[in-house]
Amino acid sequence: MKSWKHTTLALVAAGMIMSSTAVAAASAQTNPDPNASYDGQEMPAASNKVPFTKPVWTVELDKPTIENSYQAPIVIDNGTFYTIKAGVLQARSIQTGKLVWFNGTKLQAGAIQLQNGSLYVSGQDGAVYQVAAKTGTAKRIYQANKKSTFSQFKVEGNTLYFASSLGLVSVNLATGHEKWRNTDVNSIPAKVGGKLLVMAMESGAITVTTTYAIDEATGKTIWRLAGSHSHVLKVDGEKLYFENDWPKYDTAKFLVELDVVDLQTGKVIDTKSFVPVKQGEDPMYQYATKLVIDGDEVYVSTKDHQVYHYNLNADPSVVKPEIIADEGTWIAGPYNGKLIYKNGDNIGLHARKIVDHSPVYYQGPDNPASRVDLIDSGLYVGQTDGEVYALNVATGKALSRYQTSARSYGPFQVAGDKLLVQAEGKLYAFTLPAELRKPISGTGLGTGAFTKANASLSINGELKKFEPSMMSTSNRMLVPLRFLVSEIGAATSYNAQTKQTTVTRGDRSIILAEGAPFATVGGGQTALSYAPVVLGGSLYIPVSDIGKLLGVTVTWNGGTRTVEVSTKN
Repeated sequence: MKSWKHTTLALVAAGMIMSSTAVAAASAQTNPDPNASYDGQEMPAASNKVPFTKPVWTVELDKPTIENSYQAPIVIDNGTFYTIKAGVLQARSIQTGKLVWFNGTKLQAGAIQLQNGSLYVSGQDGAVYQVAAKTGTAKRIYQANKKSTFSQFKVEGNTLYFASSLGLVSVNLATGHEKWRNTDVNSIPAKVGGKLLVMAMESGAITVTTTYAIDEATGKTIWRLAGSHSHVLKVDGEKLYFENDWPKYDTAKFLVELDVVDLQTGKVIDTKSFVPVKQGEDPMYQYATKLVIDGDEVYVSTKDHQVYHYNLNADPSVVKPEIIADEGTWIAGPYNGKLIYKNGDNIGLHARKIVDHSPVYYQGPDNPASRVDLIDSGLYVGQTDGEVYALNVATGKALSRYQTSARSYGPFQVAGDKLLVQAEGKLYAFTLPAELRKPISGTGLGTGAFTKANASLSINGELKKFEPSMMSTSNRMLVPLRFLVSEIGAATSYNAQTKQTTVTRGDRSIILAEGAPFATVGGGQTALSYAPVVLGGSLYIPVSDIGKLLGVTVTWNGGTRTVEVSTKN
């Protein structure tokens, strides 16, 4: 036995010497300069078991170039898709990819729009054509001045808006006659409340981004937004929300400022500030990397990968922001109650549920993602190695993957049971799993974030049964508001217009709203430990908050799993 051990050790030692010698020799042959190589290899990756799917058909498109990397849009309608290839408008079947009809020459590749059964395209000479989507029959409806150096157009209702270096023109679709021309702007407008808002970049001492409001009927400029601002982030009646992106000074106190602008006058009527500058750090080196307004929720990410979650209507001096921390880079969402992230090493994706910050891991993706689109229940990822993944956004399960030869992609689109993948000069059609074609909840609250809690209710010592049941999430116990307050003799009313619930008990009155992390009491705000949430049609609020708001004693007895309420204070 000893001899065997000695022999083995000797052989191992000899092998190590031989291996070392061989490695040294190989290194000497292949890499004489240690500064000329890098070896960062890790353990081999586990086998990717996501099944490959072959395309149903493929169609050649115009290839992007170094000079023009733009991938022309694909327009979909009633089982047909439309695209412009080599200056010719084509109609093809989504089921087979076969050509239905074609028409035109020297058309602009990126200029195609569909409205009410008609396609609108523009020529390189500034002409705009109306094309019957079913037959391809075309007629010219407008001819721009050929001295313009670029052009864009948009059809809205019975009006054609045509923007070029000569300004913005409004054209009557029926007659082709110009109604007005505005030379202050040269971009396509967005219609808001009877006004046309046009974003513009202007150079002076510094380059600023601004917005003009133009009268829809006359084309006259009504106002120009002072300073430098982003595009419109939110429209709320007569209020427009813009990010103030004027360069920050070293005296700045917040990373993000939203200016609330009056639609009629263009004046800033309010400013909302988010993410305080860290003490002792220069504001010039702190910055927000992403800003999203989703309804009344504001999300701001910072360079240190923290996402600050605010309610737009909350008083920041009363209600502190929720901070969602992650090592990855936030790239999409909120969607289905989640924020989507690229992993910290830029390989693969994951998500965090907003409700409890728990992670959702997405199977399959194993290279950097160059495009991600969320459509219904599907999350579609195009990687720089040419692979495209189709995943369930709620569960993280990868259902299929497809191989292309691209590194970049146009927007993924779903048409019936087909996923259309536009990938550097080629359009692929894949059959889409039925699971991914289902509509998905906007909140994602049904994905296990809340669970029923087996609990009883005691009011002044008398046991009651919760109807509906209590719910729990992240070690919080939530009670159905209407049921609890009615049991203690309080009254509730709901305002459908403001989506607020008012609770009245004696001389106390409180106002609550789904998703708002505060209650309005006596005209002021009181912070809640957790924003009210609607589950199964009932508004729920944390046990710890309801007692303070109504002036009663509410405690949670974990031993007997009972909410104990005493109204005798």
